[in-house]
Amino acid sequence: MVSQRATESLTVDEAESRLPEEELFAHLLLRRLGRFKRLETGARIVDVGCAAGVMVLVLKRRGYDAVGVEPDRRARETAQRLSAKLGEEIPVLEGRAEALPLPDASCDLVIASSVLEHAADLELSLREARRVLKSDGALWFYSTSALCPRQHEIRGFPLFGWYPLRLKRRFMRWAVRRRPELVGHTANPALHWFTPGLTRRLLQRAGFGRIINRWRLRLPEEGGRVYRLALKLIQTLPPLRFLADVFVPDSAYLTLVA
Repeated sequence: MVSQRATESLTVDEAESRLPEEELFAHLLLRRLGRFKRLETGARIVDVGCAAGVMVLVLKRRGYDAVGVEPDRRARETAQRLSAKLGEEIPVLEGRAEALPLPDASCDLVIASSVLEHAADLELSLREARRVLKSDGALWFYSTSALCPRQHEIRGFPLFGWYPLRLKRRFMRWAVRRRPELVGHTANPALHWFTPGLTRRLLQRAGFGRIINRWRLRLPEEGGRVYRLALKLIQTLPPLRFLADVFVPDSAYLTLVA
């Protein structure tokens, strides 16, 4: 189910309450990425669509040179107030995925969690991520899936993930105008849904090389014996991987600069 409100509208207290959850997530994510992209202390990490900058703060606490990019003024102001309350720096720049306010080849890792599906220009957003990355940089993103009928972008529409793209976008725009509670009261609803094939084509056109899907990113030690066996089979057998993508909502990818 979609959350009651979009993350950019969280209060300072709500943002602070997410710190423990984000710390656990950052620990897991960095372990997963570490097998494919080495991040030294001080590495430059950019969180695109960072909302109030909670992940930025978590990454800075871990010793990284982290910065957020966020288009929503309210969220940037919340980040400032959270920074003042905690007495810790939370750098959040005004910007969009399509126009990152960062120099060329200046970043080691770009992360975008539940962001790219909302981009007005998806291909430009991917090219921007490639532009700001160093020659050995990487992009990780978590987003929607067109394979799974269950999704988190809108409530009240069964099997929404399988709707034609044009119909999805029509419903999303209608909800923003008429039923904003169905889409978390966001003014920028999801417009894009990913499949492995589409993702591969988009990333290759943007200048990325190797692509690692969410199943390759997962660690065997994250679960018990049944989990490890299932993960091995999904990683090895394409038909099972397809079925897993149908049953598990959303998608996630790590991609390395070509």
